[in-house]
Amino acid sequence: MSPRRKVMFIINPISGVVKKQNVPAQVAEYLDFVQFDYTIRHTQYAGHAAEIAAQAVKEGYDVVVAVGGDGSINEVARSLVHTDTALGIIPYGSGNGLGTHLGLEPRNIRHAIEVLNSGKEVYMDAIKTNLGYVFSCAGFGLDSMVARRFRHHGIRGFLSYAWAVVKELLFYFKPIEATVEIDGLEVKQEFFLFTAFNANQYGYNFGVFSFTSLHDGLMDVIVMKGFSMWKLFYIVACLMLKRPDLIAEAESFRARKVKIHGNRKMVLQFDGDPLIHHEDLHMEIDPHALKVIVPRTLNSY
Repeated sequence: MSPRRKVMFIINPISGVVKKQNVPAQVAEYLDFVQFDYTIRHTQYAGHAAEIAAQAVKEGYDVVVAVGGDGSINEVARSLVHTDTALGIIPYGSGNGLGTHLGLEPRNIRHAIEVLNSGKEVYMDAIKTNLGYVFSCAGFGLDSMVARRFRHHGIRGFLSYAWAVVKELLFYFKPIEATVEIDGLEVKQEFFLFTAFNANQYGYNFGVFSFTSLHDGLMDVIVMKGFSMWKLFYIVACLMLKRPDLIAEAESFRARKVKIHGNRKMVLQFDGDPLIHHEDLHMEIDPHALKVIVPRTLNSY
């Protein structure tokens, strides 16, 4: 009889809209103990998940499971890149973009654990930058400013995020002048939005491309300049229909490398988390960088 595989669950207790006190009990109830021997750790501060995951790799864990949102998954996954340790996901945050792309039901612990029990291990791309790794999407403009505003909301969830978008659009946001190189092509303008997608959405099951793949060796990039506010509802409708090609102010690219020139303080977002950067940002696709457990029925693999 083969030895049981070692799996570690890393729980971020403060991410998302639902408390996680019931996670350990559901792990104990649904995890297949014939296959797995498990450990549970809770994060205590920003960056702690990355430290725990790195230690798990050193200790020979076969799987490390991130329990939280896209930011928590990013922390865990960055320590698993190019290792033999697989990433498992229990999407328990607010937007849950990467988990949704991978066919996992948000905040459904039983389903996520069943995927661990019976799923398959595949390799996904990542976006490597000089500030660390990105697994879902990264950019600047409206999305990064909304991410910064949303971070300070006391209440999480879709309605809170939607309110952050409305407030930013109506009262605060101004297009950002920048220069971006996309596979050597220079784009210099005032940006309403710039996002490079590895996964197919921002979160809340909302994205702008229907064809984005996690294993094609490419980023899908949308670039949008400023527009008259009377066009807002039309543009939102086109994005919701995943038809950015119908927006005159938008351009789309498929790219391996992107460089964002930093000539002043810029607010970026990495996997939904805002950060401030003062220098150039280099982004490059890192093919098949991360082993991840997905549903066996997932058709995109």
